[in-house]
Amino acid sequence: MRPTLTLAATALAAGLCAAGDASAVTCYVVFDRTENVLYRDVYPPVDLSEAGRPERDAMRARGEFLLFMESDVCPRLEFFTGAAGNVALRLDQTLSPPLEITKEPSRPAPPASPRPPRKPAAKTG
Repeated sequence: MRPTLTLAATALAAGLCAAGDASAVTCYVVFDRTENVLYRDVYPPVDLSEAGRPERDAMRARGEFLLFMESDVCPRLEFFTGAAGNVALRLDQTLSPPLEITKEPSRPAPPASPRPPRKPAAKTG
């Protein structure tokens, strides 16, 4: 075998072994007309084939913009409802101690021990 061919094969094998893993994913992001992010995930929000044209036209009519790109990470956007998504927190909700969650079923309270009757206070006078 020729030395140049051997050298080229060795260089090719070394290059293939040294190449890192490509871990890019396609990230889909939907913005509204005021540039707020409405959707971000690795799955497309609408059908991107010809059959999904009405959905994409409806997005366009609402002023939404679909951006898709290759990215190393694509953190999923999640909206919370209830007290977690409310910006108007009340002070008693914020400062109250957290509720304890027990795994055991609740048991009835033991019966109260009978108290001896109180004697009326003596009248002085």
